[in-house]
Amino acid sequence: MVKSEGIPNLSGLFAAIATPMNADESLDLDRLGALVDQYIADGVEGIYCCGSSGEGLLLSEDERVDMTRVVVDAAAGRVPVVAHVGALSTGEAIRLAHRSENCGVDALSMIPAVYYTYSREVIRDHYRAVMDATEIPMLIYNIPQFTGTEFTLENARELLDDPRIVGVKHTAHNMYSLERMVSSFPEKTFINGFDEVFLSAMAVGAQGSIGTTIGLQLPLFMAVRSLWNAGDVQAARRVQSQINEVIETLVAIDVFPAAKYLSGVRSIGNLGDCRRPFKPLSEEDRCRLDHLSERIDGWIDELAMIAV
Repeated sequence: MVKSEGIPNLSGLFAAIATPMNADESLDLDRLGALVDQYIADGVEGIYCCGSSGEGLLLSEDERVDMTRVVVDAAAGRVPVVAHVGALSTGEAIRLAHRSENCGVDALSMIPAVYYTYSREVIRDHYRAVMDATEIPMLIYNIPQFTGTEFTLENARELLDDPRIVGVKHTAHNMYSLERMVSSFPEKTFINGFDEVFLSAMAVGAQGSIGTTIGLQLPLFMAVRSLWNAGDVQAARRVQSQINEVIETLVAIDVFPAAKYLSGVRSIGNLGDCRRPFKPLSEEDRCRLDHLSERIDGWIDELAMIAV
């Protein structure tokens, strides 16, 4: 999956992978490798590690590098791997980027500098410093609900003019902003990041998706894409609605712990709890998610019957 001039193809359906943990909150790297292998066997087209779904900012620098190394080794070149290297300081982000590159990732992704209020120029220079330290492509990670910075055409133009930036992971509901960036930079890869608006994002030009729930309901995402490409918008909307029923339940419980549990149920088994301060799921929550998994199976069976 490689584009011309050695640029990796980042336009597929990427699973934003969870980080398996033991009861003492240490990383379960053996289970992580097995999860990557299972996802690829299921048909995911890429792996995104150490992002929000992977509790990246709750991990130490060494843990993030260990996770990245295991994901790359388990993927073994079968699908692209993108590592998120966003951090509080530019120095840490540079180290993570350099070490992730040495692990063999295909591309990097990074949130802007967070916590303090930074100017556009400071954010630009933060990205440039990290890119100067590496030789692989960078995806801007636009997730304003967590970072307080929303990338739009106006404030992202200077970064998007840089050839080292190959695109944007647009984890935002602003479809107007996404469409404006797509129209102005058609050579870049724009990737949806909120699973609940996958169909909407494709309608304004997104070429792929990196999501928390892609790994646990991949056939539904594939069906939305196939139906959209075939011009059957109504059918695509019906499947997107099923995806959104899953997301609605996850959000009602606590999206990342719930998604991590459900990812395990639907793949290799227990992935552990999310690291504190996330609260462990209750038995009632787990039971609710077990029933949700059965509903997903039913929707997938329906798709098989109509040969999507």
